[in-house]
Amino acid sequence: MTLTFNPDKYKELLTAYLPKLIKSQAENEQALGIVGDLMHRERTPEEEEFY
Repeated sequence: MTLTFNPDKYKELLTAYLPKLIKSQAENEQALGIVGDLMHRERTPEEEEFY
């Protein structure tokens, strides 16, 4: 089964996790949590692009 990239789902990811410059330790820890979650599981094509 081949998964296809869904631009709408990718937009939802970007909206939920707005990319921005990290300015504090708390923001850094939050970003690392998101990356850590994505790193250790099977990702959708949209999550792979976001990752």
